[in-house]
Amino acid sequence: MDRRSFITAGTGLVAAGAAATAALTSNTGAALAAGSATSPTVYQFGAVGDGYTDDSAAFSKALTWASQNAQCVIVPAGKYGIANTITWTSNGANVGQGWGLICQGATLQSRITNGGNVMYLLSNGSSTVRYFKLIGSLSIVGSGSDGNGVHIASPSNTAGFYNFLVDGLSVERMGKNGLVLEGDVFECTIANSYFQDMKQDGAQFANSGGGVVSTVNIVNCFFNQNGRYGFMTLDYNNQYGGPYDVRVYGGYCRNNQNYGFYFNNGDGTGALINCGFENNSQALQPGDANGAHVYAGVKMNMRDCTGFAMFTGSTYLVKGWFMQRMILDNCTNWSGGAVQATGKTRLVNLNGNNQAAVVMTNCSGGFDGVWGSGVKWFANNCDGPSPWGNLNPTGVMSGTF
Repeated sequence: MDRRSFITAGTGLVAAGAAATAALTSNTGAALAAGSATSPTVYQFGAVGDGYTDDSAAFSKALTWASQNAQCVIVPAGKYGIANTITWTSNGANVGQGWGLICQGATLQSRITNGGNVMYLLSNGSSTVRYFKLIGSLSIVGSGSDGNGVHIASPSNTAGFYNFLVDGLSVERMGKNGLVLEGDVFECTIANSYFQDMKQDGAQFANSGGGVVSTVNIVNCFFNQNGRYGFMTLDYNNQYGGPYDVRVYGGYCRNNQNYGFYFNNGDGTGALINCGFENNSQALQPGDANGAHVYAGVKMNMRDCTGFAMFTGSTYLVKGWFMQRMILDNCTNWSGGAVQATGKTRLVNLNGNNQAAVVMTNCSGGFDGVWGSGVKWFANNCDGPSPWGNLNPTGVMSGTF
């Protein structure tokens, strides 16, 4: 039987699901071996898919089976009610082959009301977990009284959850955050996904328990209309510090109540490339000196990024407390309406210490800064206002605050 025939077998497949569940979850894989090599669906683990019945246990069983048998389970199109957290844990066992969920237009409808996550994946003890995949097309719709949409955690420095891919995920209306990566979670990609209308952040990456989130690529993702930040990095155990080498390629970030992206210090070689920002810092009034699309502690490299605002407090494309060299290449910040009327829109606000240097090349929007901070600046072929006068679009200017 080919995959298409297997998936579209209809009511016969659903009826067969209950009978196959015990065999599939016995970790022997006997049911698959006796049948065909085609991946099973969540129906075979007990899912109903009517949007009301609690299918959380079926998804938990499917993930356990997938990790133990190095396969992916298919999630056919439909709506699945989730009243309890879908949970997977390594239980100290290493996972070193491909596993996960392949989704085909499915929706997980959260009915969780106690602040719990919709999906929680944990690597603990001394185990290492690799090659997880959550791919295809999956929507998670929150109840508003739940927690995070997807939470992947390894909150120590003795375990690890890495080399995984999340692609085609849409999360909205969660009580906390859309996506959380916590602890020793690294070398992974989040792609073609949407995180919006969360009560807190669209996505949150956090060091925890000695574990460090690092080397994360975010590709063509969108972070919109969230109650705090579109995306943030931090350290759960310390006031300062955060993930290392988080890179964002493409995508858009708009209408968040606070900064679009918030990078606590510790990001190291992080970068934003070809990202768009619009009307962030909605909780602030036009022209507010505290408002920006991006906050970057220590440093941030940005290339081909654009910010725009008409009615919010996103005065700057980027601001922060800089302590190292920061590069802005072909970046622009502009405004219209009430924001333009303030005359305060700038590309960057320079603040930090005398080890900081901000290098702007082919940028538009100008800058201001804090006198006495010692921050150095260099503008190559840039335009816009500055405390030294208008920048030279065909030459080089520099100075120190």
